[in-house]
Amino acid sequence: WRDYGPSNWDVPHRFVASYIYDLPFLKDSTQPFLKYVVAGWQVSGVTTIQSGTPVNATLSTDRANIGITGQQRPDLVGAIPSLDCVPNPASPPQLMNCYDAAAFALPAQFTFGNADRNILRGPKSVTTDLSLMKNVPLGGTATFQIRVEMFNLFNTVNWGNPNASFGSTNFGRITSAGTMRQVQLGGKVLF
Repeated sequence: WRDYGPSNWDVPHRFVASYIYDLPFLKDSTQPFLKYVVAGWQVSGVTTIQSGTPVNATLSTDRANIGITGQQRPDLVGAIPSLDCVPNPASPPQLMNCYDAAAFALPAQFTFGNADRNILRGPKSVTTDLSLMKNVPLGGTATFQIRVEMFNLFNTVNWGNPNASFGSTNFGRITSAGTMRQVQLGGKVLF
């Protein structure tokens, strides 16, 4: 029954907003340059805000002596620790002490730990992807579409899950992050 717990992909809180807006600038201009270059742009985007995914506290050793390492869990001896990280001054941009190691202990030799599966949570994630596009008529039914797409527009650091291998030197440290801002330009002919 200790394996009963949240699934690995459980995200209890998630907000997603999709939006699209036609920019009204110079739509009715009589100047051809302004009408075809500056006017007629469209902005669309997706903003996602979600809570962290579950993290399974495990042992790096084979305490139960079953020949399997990395899947056994420690004993929970305190309250389930919440995520509370501090910057690592020795090797930025890492975070450390995300989980209180004092809440766990090694189980007695030849026994399994009492910690339930996936009792910890990783950090939240906030991402905004935005695209700016314009369709330029080429004549007839053909148009040329110009696109500028920005992923993680605000360059938000979305940290990876902390190391949860109890007993390892990296326990409670975050050493990875999601993709930072990316911008791509594109064009295509629609007919």
